[in-house]
Amino acid sequence: MRGCLFVVALAAAVLAAGAWFGSPILASTLISSALENAGYHAASSTITATANPPPRLLLGRADRVEIVGTDVDFRTFHAAGLDVVLTDVDVIGKTAGRISGRITGAELTTTGGEATSADVDIDGAADAADASIVVDPVTVDRVVRLTFQQKFGVAVSATKLVAPDTLRITAVGTTVEGRLLVDANGAIAFSSSLGGSPILSLDPSFPLRLRAVRIDAGNLRIDATLDAEALLGG
Repeated sequence: MRGCLFVVALAAAVLAAGAWFGSPILASTLISSALENAGYHAASSTITATANPPPRLLLGRADRVEIVGTDVDFRTFHAAGLDVVLTDVDVIGKTAGRISGRITGAELTTTGGEATSADVDIDGAADAADASIVVDPVTVDRVVRLTFQQKFGVAVSATKLVAPDTLRITAVGTTVEGRLLVDANGAIAFSSSLGGSPILSLDPSFPLRLRAVRIDAGNLRIDATLDAEALLGG
């Protein structure tokens, strides 16, 4: 009898230890599956989930989830990499409390279909986190030159960003000044008294919505909102 009780006790201890130490691995696999089902793929990816106590992970609950990936795709959106941390995660419910981190080399597209990239810093509530994209003036100049050449057949000779939201464009001896803004389609656009044109956009399959633009320290700063829960399939 005592031998049977010992076997039962040993089995219970083994199961408890398995739940305690094995749950992070199982949770990482579950989270990886949820991300892939939502459209996330990466050349290399590491997912680390923690909870206190660890067996909560077996229920799809995590206090903290860190996702690190390189050569990342989300549906048709592409980025060189990402390193983000989600807190208070419910994998089954596809929700999270907050997100912070950075997406590096996020692809943006010019009107003519040329790709450029910028980093995205993220921090806030997971369903509507603040995101900031900074585009340097050299990149802005290249994008504007491409746009005006391809769309209007005009060779731009110089551009200048002027706070708070002005872009000056010089072409064929004439300087035109206009505002940079987010248009009705969610693209960055140039608007002047002579008309306007979108110049830069983000792949709409990624749940990052551009809100506003401004010139900050000589760079183009784009304020956006990220729905990080969409990354979990929410």
